[in-house]
Amino acid sequence: MKRTLFSLALGLGTGLAAPLLAVRLANPAKRETSLARVGLGALSLPPQVEPGGIWLHALSVGEFVSVLPLIRALQGRFPARGLAISLGTAQGLKVARERLAGSHLEPFVRPIDVPWAVERVLDRLRPGLAILVEGDIWPGWQWALGARGVPRLLVNSRISPRTFRSYKRLGSLAGQLLGGFEKILVQTETDRERLLAVGIQPSRMQVGGNLKFDSTPAKMTAQQRQALAQELGLAGRPVLVAGSTHQGEDEPCLEALESLQEQHGGLALIIAPRRVERGAAVAQLARGRGLSVARVSQSKPPPGTQVVVLDVLGRLAGAYALGQAAFVGGTLCSVEGHNLLEPAAQEVPVVFGPRTSNFLEMAQGLEQCGGGLRIQTGADLTRAWGGLLDDSAKARAMGRAGEAFCRAHRGAVERAVQAAVELLEGSDA
Repeated sequence: MKRTLFSLALGLGTGLAAPLLAVRLANPAKRETSLARVGLGALSLPPQVEPGGIWLHALSVGEFVSVLPLIRALQGRFPARGLAISLGTAQGLKVARERLAGSHLEPFVRPIDVPWAVERVLDRLRPGLAILVEGDIWPGWQWALGARGVPRLLVNSRISPRTFRSYKRLGSLAGQLLGGFEKILVQTETDRERLLAVGIQPSRMQVGGNLKFDSTPAKMTAQQRQALAQELGLAGRPVLVAGSTHQGEDEPCLEALESLQEQHGGLALIIAPRRVERGAAVAQLARGRGLSVARVSQSKPPPGTQVVVLDVLGRLAGAYALGQAAFVGGTLCSVEGHNLLEPAAQEVPVVFGPRTSNFLEMAQGLEQCGGGLRIQTGADLTRAWGGLLDDSAKARAMGRAGEAFCRAHRGAVERAVQAAVELLEGSDA
């Protein structure tokens, strides 16, 4: 009965969302992905793999990048089993195709809970194990996988305060959705306690750590940093990096640059908006302040450029390595934070705002070890960055502490692989 009611509600919701879908279909960059999300077009069809393989689903860019080391580890541990990768967004699919090029893996787009599309995908995949990364949990997929006896593993699960409130409102339905996973690897003890409060059995859960610790790129060499600085027109200059910024966060970064330039000659700012399509708007903000600007998506920045707008995907983690200090966005607005580890892994001191509930324990850990600095308002950013530019010894010490924090918390991939082994061996028995 619940499944019937859900299908009716989904059908009604899809009808109401038709105008939004029409808008997305009018955008060539999103057309194929939007069609695939409702089960139409070639992108919604998974590749042909041998039955009994592993199917891994990551919603978008962040989830996919964090799970790349797990994908490689699964390929090494289960070389005889097929592996299928699905995404849920156009940007996620683009990055997955780039990162998996040459691996013989063909990512596809997982449809939402359209019943016929769900069954078509599962008929083609016939997986022996389904792995979900962080979220994008849909009842129809849970019911269909359960009906086929496919064990399910949820990895890197993060229960933010907002998600926790949603689960509490859903009541028993939340317990049924999450209870369908044979194993849930949560990031932190706080996440485990929140799932316990929702009614998930303790035996189904384990604190597995955060895959992002295992997915941070290795520290760039001096030669790599020099080559990147040359590419971005920043060779020999002090640089600040603002990553994953949202509307309302770009202005404090630009104000800080203006205030600090006189004392720090040649100072430049790399600013990477979270949504690359905001690149033009960010560039316009900088030009409005009389700053010279270059967008990486448009051309190679000329030497002397004051603001380099990094409006391309997949470049931010490396760009952090050029910074004397960094700021991670989503922390001065209601987004509640983005990955703080990327600058820390490059030994770059990281500054962030007060809103970090998405990465609560990560932020607290960086503060406690001395690798991160929390500010309260955008106006504080100038003082924070200025202090780090003025005291290079302090900046180096912060950077080393942050990198050590990253190294100390790795191991989530190994725990996820072990959980996959146990589930697959149990299903084969």
